[in-house]
Amino acid sequence: MNIEFIDFFILIGIVQGLFFSLAILFSKFFKSNTNLYLGAALLIGVFINIQYCLLKYNWYEQHPSYRILEDIELVLLFPVCLFIYYQKFLNPKQKLSTKYLLLLLPFIISLIVNLYIGGHFYFKLYNITNTQWISSFYGVEYYASIILNLILLVVEYNILFRKKRANNYTINYDSKWIKIFYGFHVLVVATWVILEILDYYFYGDYTFILWLILNFFFYWVGYIGIYKFRLARNRYEIREVVNQEKQSPKSTKPKLSNINENPHFQKMIALLEEDKLYKDPKLSRNDIAEKIGISVGYFSQVINAVSKKSFSDYLNFYRVEDVKRMIINDEFKNYNILAIGLEAGFNSKSAFYIGFKKETGYTPSEYKKLHINN
Repeated sequence: MNIEFIDFFILIGIVQGLFFSLAILFSKFFKSNTNLYLGAALLIGVFINIQYCLLKYNWYEQHPSYRILEDIELVLLFPVCLFIYYQKFLNPKQKLSTKYLLLLLPFIISLIVNLYIGGHFYFKLYNITNTQWISSFYGVEYYASIILNLILLVVEYNILFRKKRANNYTINYDSKWIKIFYGFHVLVVATWVILEILDYYFYGDYTFILWLILNFFFYWVGYIGIYKFRLARNRYEIREVVNQEKQSPKSTKPKLSNINENPHFQKMIALLEEDKLYKDPKLSRNDIAEKIGISVGYFSQVINAVSKKSFSDYLNFYRVEDVKRMIINDEFKNYNILAIGLEAGFNSKSAFYIGFKKETGYTPSEYKKLHINN
């Protein structure tokens, strides 16, 4: 792989990153308070890439007055946007407190000081008589950018992997995507730190490795992100329609016929039909037994005594009934079938299709076509 090809690859990544970040920020398809911070982070990543390219091809040498752009430490802003994105992703309704603005202080201070220095060196607006402090400032700025990125990575790890959150079915499913996204984030920061160490000891130019990883990150977000964003948006809109249905006196609920008179069994059915606990993809026998107030072993005996079906069969029944109701309803006709299945409680595409065919004998698409045509 030669340098020319690498530069071409980086350029394509910049274009794609710019396109996708602007789409997130301004397209109605992606637009949300949460995605605003992701779009901002990606756009900042693009500008960091552009800074690298301009520096490499000596553009600043030909246009020295624009060198101030090189001094703007966007690496102090990039991790803050991603940190807020993680917070909003996991807690969409949470309002950002003023303490989050404190995270912007390092970037704001850096920007003001660099503009002040630039006024002396690049624009000749005034003279700074004592310039000895400037090199010390750049050193502090450099280490502050590394420390800030590392600290926020640790905090984000605690938020994503260790902190217990309130049950949110959409977040439980999409947390796989956000954790992979976080993995890329860690890879970018770790590569950056390692390359800085190598550059300090060996004085080599290895930075193209970082830009290749960053551009692969853009490709991945562009390829996977579009699908995930559409799915997430569909699920959000489906939930809004379902919530409106709940308020309607005509709303229907999936019901089981010939319910056994066992009180514990009836409580289970009530939890599934009235509280719709089947929508939780992680729902287990332990959860139901705890809510009913009996042991898991006794709960299993109750299921075995009153029915030939397993607990999983009951969950599958209610989830499939919910899907059947939605996919033949005109209010849901514009939504992705998988998004409907996930909102009904299935935890994956394969579980959804297998469970639906087991219950109906058809795939979701076949069932939809069959009933719409009839």
